[in-house]
Amino acid sequence: MALPFKWLPHYRSLAIMALVVVLVVIQWRDRSPNSLDQPQQLLQGSTMGTTYTIHYRPEIGSPVLSEMQQFVSDELLRVNQQMSTYLKDSEISRFNASSSTDWFDVSVETASVVDLSLHISSLSHGAFDVTVGPLVNLWGFGADKSRKTIPSESEIEAAKASVGYRNLAVQFEPPALKKSNAALQVDLSAIAKGHGVDRVAGLFRKHGISNYFIEIGGEVFAQGYRLDGRPWQVGIEAPLENKQSIHSIIGLSGAAMATSGDYRNFFEADGQRFSHTIDPNTGRPVTHSLASASVVCDSCALADAIATCMMVLGFERGSQLAETENWAVLLMQRNENQISSTCSKAFSDSFPSVCKQLTVAK
Repeated sequence: MALPFKWLPHYRSLAIMALVVVLVVIQWRDRSPNSLDQPQQLLQGSTMGTTYTIHYRPEIGSPVLSEMQQFVSDELLRVNQQMSTYLKDSEISRFNASSSTDWFDVSVETASVVDLSLHISSLSHGAFDVTVGPLVNLWGFGADKSRKTIPSESEIEAAKASVGYRNLAVQFEPPALKKSNAALQVDLSAIAKGHGVDRVAGLFRKHGISNYFIEIGGEVFAQGYRLDGRPWQVGIEAPLENKQSIHSIIGLSGAAMATSGDYRNFFEADGQRFSHTIDPNTGRPVTHSLASASVVCDSCALADAIATCMMVLGFERGSQLAETENWAVLLMQRNENQISSTCSKAFSDSFPSVCKQLTVAK
């Protein structure tokens, strides 16, 4: 099994800041005619500075438990080797270290994740930006967490000079990345956990396994059914700073979910509270009332990116974009003494029982 490493924690989208509580039922109905009559299997391990948990039911002819554990471990190691900013020889680390503005060869997987990132950046007018790392580091939410003071205007402007998704390009024939600003740095930690979930889901499909639940650092993908014939049940945590509480539970099958929030990682200075969520356009932590965003779609990488995007945009702009793009999004925002929740139309259509403007006392 690959040894764990830490991803640069910007955005931390955020198994640490907005935990998704996964409710896994141990026995479940056999919905596949090829499923073996035996208990579901459990795979666990460490990756991307967090942990993963997988529940699945073997099929006739599918690999044994130890083989599936190795397949998963190897696949996540490949994701790390492509996209980790903490491995000096990873594709992204080598691209970041290069001062060349020529095309830089990468794997098709890395090119695909960057391409998706740039798509969300364009839709959100830069609210989601995988080049925001210098600003995150400046505010003390990067690898060096020692800073607890407010940066000066000159420091913010200097960091912003090396940030900007428009200075990053991608191609697929052959797969390669290119930066027009030699100082540009790419950090995929706001999308890579979701991508890792998708990669593991692909492994299970490849081996003909049709009932499984995959969770990496709180990002999830579910396929199949429980013993009672219902989809896998996933709890979404209420964004409370001092306690853990389940806000709502949804059923997932053939879908992914990711949650981002701002209530686990912040610092206070000069009587102000500064969130870890940095707006790349202003160079400053966001100041709106949005506390968390949960997104459901067919790709965990996409859900991961959208959830982070929502947290930067805030409630009003996030809601508008979610409706425009028909994204299934649950937003929770802080009011004076409570947390209120609002669903996009797509989320409400899929999970009507959740979308009743529920409130939770702070």
